[in-house]
Amino acid sequence: MNLFLAEQLTEEGGHLGKEESHHASRVLRMNMGDLLLTTQGTGIIYQSEITEAHKSQVVFKNLSVFKKEDSPAYLHIAIAPTKSNDRFEFFLEKATEIGISEITPIICHNSERKVYKTDRGQKIVSSAAKQSLACHWPILNEPIRLTDLKVEDSETQRFIAHCEKDDMPNVLKQLPSFSKVVILIGPEGDFSPKEIEWAKANGYTECSLGTKRLRTETAGLAVALGFGLR
Repeated sequence: MNLFLAEQLTEEGGHLGKEESHHASRVLRMNMGDLLLTTQGTGIIYQSEITEAHKSQVVFKNLSVFKKEDSPAYLHIAIAPTKSNDRFEFFLEKATEIGISEITPIICHNSERKVYKTDRGQKIVSSAAKQSLACHWPILNEPIRLTDLKVEDSETQRFIAHCEKDDMPNVLKQLPSFSKVVILIGPEGDFSPKEIEWAKANGYTECSLGTKRLRTETAGLAVALGFGLR
């Protein structure tokens, strides 16, 4: 069965939004009585039955809980968009499949891409979440400057991964012991010294991702793998 993101969802049922309704009713030609999977990406997937099928709104009732997961450990990767959109979108897709809570594109001093439009990124995240039957869907935030990033929760472990020093701890070995993490991944030219000092002043611990110099999207996936497969 196909998984759809519901615009409105309760234990009894709900409806799909306009785009999802068009895909279900017109592209897949689903109709009243057909079965589908529905979620809002917050922990539960229902097996549902269509009760009304219109191109602008598909209404359904829930038959049973198909899959349910408790809230996972929280991983927020704030990462500089790569010069190549394909590489960044590959990161979005695979990080969603692996399991990640939040992604924030950050614009840094050395960023080669200063603008990133999230419309296509949201579609990639949605498609990857559907493909992997994810109960929890990640949040993809709008791009911001690194120095505008705010982390309010004092219990969240904060790290900045960079290549400017050789004696930093490898955070990949520590990740499984944390329940809440935000980690900064810089652009191809790495973080500037001022950005590293800003991060340290805001509670971020300097760290490495091992002995190899990784591409931006590879660094993000290494963190997702180290934290997300539990």
